[in-house]
Amino acid sequence: MIKVPHLKASVMEFTRFRITENTTGEALLKAISDFENDFLAHQKGIVFHCLAKNDKGEYANILLAEHTAVLTAIEKDIVSNRGALSFLKLIDKTTVDIHYLDIEKEPFFMPEHFSCIEFGTFALKKGNLQQLLSVSEAIEKKYLSRFQNTQLHFIGSLSEDMYAEVTFGTTLEATQQICSGYLSDSNCMPLMEMIDETRMALDFWSVAS
Repeated sequence: MIKVPHLKASVMEFTRFRITENTTGEALLKAISDFENDFLAHQKGIVFHCLAKNDKGEYANILLAEHTAVLTAIEKDIVSNRGALSFLKLIDKTTVDIHYLDIEKEPFFMPEHFSCIEFGTFALKKGNLQQLLSVSEAIEKKYLSRFQNTQLHFIGSLSEDMYAEVTFGTTLEATQQICSGYLSDSNCMPLMEMIDETRMALDFWSVAS
């Protein structure tokens, strides 16, 4: 894991993938360590990086940075770095799903303690970005603030009509329970009414490295 306490994040990359058939979890962790030490540690503007895993055997490479140019530079330089290539060769390329987010929140420092991440993507069936952000702010103030588990929450713009909701939590179980509460809490219902359920995906990820 990389966490730079004096830098603020404004963009995020979230890449979901599976490892190749003959790759072990131990080999992946070693490759991630080399990837961080040999490549990411030398890139300017990185705020946070980790590897996470869900309960389906999938992994996620999660990166937050100061601005989009940081992610662009990483994408350009990664193919020529030995440590990065050692990591990339363990990935099943047919399973890769990359999301780039503009974080719709004032740039922020990463929280100190968390172990899991909720990452959900969706389209809106009604409303617009400003209305979505207003609803999200109300959820933070009137619902998420009740729980010490919630360490960070934000909305990200993915594309013209796709968005992401991201939450960093202290424990996986509590994060899942709080998310389930969206379906019954009156402060969260306006969000549920805006979301197109046919274009929604949600998963929970435990920090692995």
